[in-house]
Amino acid sequence: MPILYKPVFSTSVFFVKKEMMKPYVFLIVLCVLFSCKTEKKESAPTFQEAQLQEDFQLFRSIYEKANAGLYKYHSKREIDSVFQSNARLIHRDLTHRGFYNILWNVIDYTGSCHNDLSYPDSLDRELNRKKIFFPLPLKSIENKLYTNSKEGTLPLGSEVITINSIEAAEFAGRVSRYVSTDGHNTTGKYANLATDWLPFYIYLAYGEQEEYHIKYKYAGTVKDTVLPSVTYMDFIKTYKQRHSRTYEERKKEEYTFQYVDSVATGILTVSTFAMGGPESEGHKRYALFLDSVFTHIKTKNIPNLIVDVRGNGGGNDPNDLLLYSYLTQRTFRENTSAFTIFQEIPFPEYYIDDDIDELPKELKKEHSILKNKKYYQNASFNPVRTPKPNTFEGHLIILIDPFVASAGSLFASLAKSDETTVVMGEETLGGYYGHTGHIPVSYRLPNSGFIITFSIVDLEQDVEKRPDQGHGDGVKPTRHVVQTYEDFLIHRDTQLHSAIEYIASGDSSQESIIK
Repeated sequence: MPILYKPVFSTSVFFVKKEMMKPYVFLIVLCVLFSCKTEKKESAPTFQEAQLQEDFQLFRSIYEKANAGLYKYHSKREIDSVFQSNARLIHRDLTHRGFYNILWNVIDYTGSCHNDLSYPDSLDRELNRKKIFFPLPLKSIENKLYTNSKEGTLPLGSEVITINSIEAAEFAGRVSRYVSTDGHNTTGKYANLATDWLPFYIYLAYGEQEEYHIKYKYAGTVKDTVLPSVTYMDFIKTYKQRHSRTYEERKKEEYTFQYVDSVATGILTVSTFAMGGPESEGHKRYALFLDSVFTHIKTKNIPNLIVDVRGNGGGNDPNDLLLYSYLTQRTFRENTSAFTIFQEIPFPEYYIDDDIDELPKELKKEHSILKNKKYYQNASFNPVRTPKPNTFEGHLIILIDPFVASAGSLFASLAKSDETTVVMGEETLGGYYGHTGHIPVSYRLPNSGFIITFSIVDLEQDVEKRPDQGHGDGVKPTRHVVQTYEDFLIHRDTQLHSAIEYIASGDSSQESIIK
């Protein structure tokens, strides 16, 4: 079944992506909600307190009956406490945004990159007409916020010190919580501040704003400016001209291969695994491509290989597993365990996906083993896989970044599990030991109209335990490399250049990977 994750650099309007919260009940109250000095008064709520309580209790029941990953990173006692404390925050004057944050406090805490909570279309359209949004693209680099545009009065690369008198670090922390990540990961949250979701995240955290007072530093001088709020589509126009677009869009193909003769190194780039399932033409073309690449590598006796999966947010099985079968010397499976907690769809009257008739049939085939109230995957859907005859046996470097998730992070975790693999870059958004994925489902809450989306199969990936990998971590690099501020300004690929320099230095043949 497919492992799905929403592309991170889309420009679609308001299908909100979310994030993960820190321990445990006490952070929950602080996001409902902070106000800036320039905040506008929001429109009155259109529902009663009893209606919101009804929606919240339905949300809780759906999560308890259908979300197999609900207790993956926290105990039932902790999760119950989060539900209870947030239910107490509901009151009669609550706005849509306030109720969104109450729901998101819980969703965020559970920790899955496949979690979503979206506004009803009518509210989206209403918000899109308003001049309430932050006007400039930003980028988080080494724990600082920088302007990512030549538009407006702030020079490109200005360091943001405060926004509406809020320190940049505090501002970024509160805004980034609306990015969904596996487990306790934070790198993916901050990286996603560079996406087109930024204005909506700021709105969720701080409400409708008339203007933004910004203190910034450029060329050693601290200055102040005031930027008027804009519509979301006006922000998108500026976002499309963002400085980092050149760097972000350097990968135009789904997969490519090149050879760098000076360091005897092949560079295989796989930007997505969304080529289609095993019977699709896209998968067949990809399989032929991989076979030709690794036949060429073996024939030419190429000693070094860089596999670049940065930005790979997932896709379809078995595209991730097929790539790994060319890079390993071990037999493996996709997972060591995969279960869901239902076969018949709970609360079907609120279920809005078009697979309501087919999904139960599929689940009864694939997840047919009932044990301890969990429906485990039939082994026939999780076959043992073997290395390809032309598998690569040289020095291997995997490039990762915070946008790697779902099938992308599953591949990266398998690759890191092999002791001789060097993993370079930044921690992935998706988990190392497992994730909750495969099958997304969506429900509409009847009174507020909010749509909750999550995946229903909880998986433990077929990886080795590593001392640098804790429960709830993304895939961590064995060599941490980030794009520097200076390289951001000139569009230099810090991580790829570091990998090539690492190979040229000869370290790749000498380093002992942490075991």
